[in-house]
Amino acid sequence: MSLPMTADTSATIASDSFKRQLKTLSVLLVEDTQSERLFIVNLLQSIGVKVFSCANGEEAIAMYQELRPNIVISDWRMPGITGPQLCQKLKQLTNPPYIILLTANNLAKHMIEGIESGADDFLTKPFNPSILKVRLLAAARIVKMQQHLTDKNIELNDALIKEQAYLSQIQQDLDSAARLQGSLLPTSSSLINQWNLATRFQPAQELAGDIFQCFHIDDSHLGFYLLDVTGHGIAASMQSFTLAQRLSSKTCNWDSLDPALIVTELNADFEDPENAGRFATLILGIANTNSGQVRLTIAGHPQPILLDKDRASMMNIDAGLPLGIDDTFQYEYSSFFLDNDQHLILYSDGVYECQHPTFGEFGQERLLKACSDARQLSPESLLHHLSHSLELWQQKSPQDDISMMIISTSKLQGSSSDFVNYRAEFPVTMSQKSAAHA
Repeated sequence: MSLPMTADTSATIASDSFKRQLKTLSVLLVEDTQSERLFIVNLLQSIGVKVFSCANGEEAIAMYQELRPNIVISDWRMPGITGPQLCQKLKQLTNPPYIILLTANNLAKHMIEGIESGADDFLTKPFNPSILKVRLLAAARIVKMQQHLTDKNIELNDALIKEQAYLSQIQQDLDSAARLQGSLLPTSSSLINQWNLATRFQPAQELAGDIFQCFHIDDSHLGFYLLDVTGHGIAASMQSFTLAQRLSSKTCNWDSLDPALIVTELNADFEDPENAGRFATLILGIANTNSGQVRLTIAGHPQPILLDKDRASMMNIDAGLPLGIDDTFQYEYSSFFLDNDQHLILYSDGVYECQHPTFGEFGQERLLKACSDARQLSPESLLHHLSHSLELWQQKSPQDDISMMIISTSKLQGSSSDFVNYRAEFPVTMSQKSAAHA
């Protein structure tokens, strides 16, 4: 059975609660009158507050910087620095204290002056000790809240520093990965038998889902491809890097001279470990640099453009499914001959799918016209012209990876009777099975 709470018991509990809230506080008292200073010091000590005291503003500034008390209680009128002036100086410091001004001035203008000088509270002399206690209690709550906010800010700053270091490391890793991805791109514009290569690579982010390559298979054959994995960024780039490794001249069966066989095998081994529905488009070819014959296999990729001295034509080559859709799909290749006045242009869909905020998609028709209008330019200059046009169309805000290749020859060996002039409307299509007899 609990006993009824008396007034004395209630007061004791309130006093204990009061002391618990103030026991962690420290106060600096600035009072030039010794008797008043001693009285207030004893009062504060009686309620469990740690107290430091001094007689003037100059000493107060020095003691505050050394001891860093939570609260400063200052008289208004003092020799030298006055109470309001002390407020101004202390509030200019980092992490300033909570300040209570004591004064016999009880006019409204004095209160306004004190608060404007930086004081947080104002107490008129003579004051009731209980009033000082509750003012200290209010100050304690504010000080603790400020300390809590300060601690949280420190935690946030520490977390921010760690995050910045982490992001910096990620950026370094991305830069390294971008350099590694760039190392997989062609490094020379001069190919065998006076064939030439011009390329342009503009990733939307540090890493791209596009990748392309052109290399010598033997003394008379070139292998080349342009690969575009859906999306862009890290996941797409890792997928394209994996596929590029499988298409390496050291690991892929390029000696077969059968692009359909290569693409079929690549598609059968295509992996989507995240099960994210990721797929890739690919155009892969093998060129005979003596005869000019080019064999092309397309897996869901945009049709190439054939550029000659008269016009640019969109080729009409049979295209199979993108890689990763059906691992049993059997690809075929188409064969045509590239004359010495023709250029074969390969590109990723980021070239024509880029959007203008007003006029919409760049489109393949506009791409074809841009190539036709600039057909007198050298391949490298043509790619520069196209890149500039696309940059303007996108308002200099890359939307997708952009890759372009131009393969051409300045001279073909052999007699003219060996060459078959290709027309986009009549491609010669050969199945994978018949490729071995070609």
